[in-house]
Amino acid sequence: MGRRTIVLVIAIVLAVVSAFAVYRYLTTVEGDIRADITEVKVFRATNLIETGTPGSEARPFIEESRALREAVVFDGSTIVCSGPVDPSGDPNAVGCPDNPKDLDALLEGRVAAGPVSAGQLITTDQWVTPAELNSISLSESIPQGKVAISVRPDEVGAVGGFIRPGDKVNLVASATVQLNSFIQLLQNPDLRASILGEGFAAPDTGTDTTTTGDGTEPDIVGQVAETLPAQLDFTQTILQNLEVLAVGPDTRPSPLGTGLEPQGSQVIVLEVTPEQAEQIEFARQYTSIALSLLPADVPYTPFDSTGVVVDDLFTLIDRIAENVEATVGASGN
Repeated sequence: MGRRTIVLVIAIVLAVVSAFAVYRYLTTVEGDIRADITEVKVFRATNLIETGTPGSEARPFIEESRALREAVVFDGSTIVCSGPVDPSGDPNAVGCPDNPKDLDALLEGRVAAGPVSAGQLITTDQWVTPAELNSISLSESIPQGKVAISVRPDEVGAVGGFIRPGDKVNLVASATVQLNSFIQLLQNPDLRASILGEGFAAPDTGTDTTTTGDGTEPDIVGQVAETLPAQLDFTQTILQNLEVLAVGPDTRPSPLGTGLEPQGSQVIVLEVTPEQAEQIEFARQYTSIALSLLPADVPYTPFDSTGVVVDDLFTLIDRIAENVEATVGASGN
């Protein structure tokens, strides 16, 4: 065997020995690295999952995968993880105890909140209820120039709890009006003349000069004022054809579909102009209010509300007028 051949053989042997040594070294390093790394079971999307896709329909496009524990387990992680990939290989292997684990429970009754790309890890944030997906802010449904204001009439004042979002209502206010100051004004000729005009300054005797016992002319206006009640209960429709935005959690943009089931006493949100909102707030503070429900799909005809007093129900005012006439007749005027 020639010298060159011997040198070549020695070189080949040394190369093989070196390659084997490098291989053993790298294998040892890889083993040491793998000893410090734990892989856990996760789930990935295999196809694009569109927004709104029900979880049951998306399940075939989700498969089990693996990922480094360090990339999955961290404070507040919502990545679905079912444990270490090979728990039997290392009895001390730690999975992901605080991560959500049950994929099927997560998908049940939920839909994709947004598109889930192929290869993307599955998290709890990606799945919401249909109501959460379709929810919008109530302010988004208020047209320009309008505002929302709420009232809370009792169940009877809210049409028995049958008012629903999208309904139209009239607002009725009832209050007790104190007449004491007005009566005092009518009984003082000088004061009522300055407020109501000179025509109310003195009694109108015409051609009759009959006087009272002390020689003064009778004050007919003052006598009428004495017959007026100290207070007056009054009811009036103050606002008409108002649209209902919400009744409790039932809203116009996201109705609950409660149908003809009465909802009892609820906060009712109305869509009104800013000026109407001021009137409603005043009525809410100082009167008792009720709502009257208007028919659906029928053009509304506004009416001039004059209000209702006790005489619209009974004959009290008529009896007072009769007494006034009798008093005036007895005085000879």
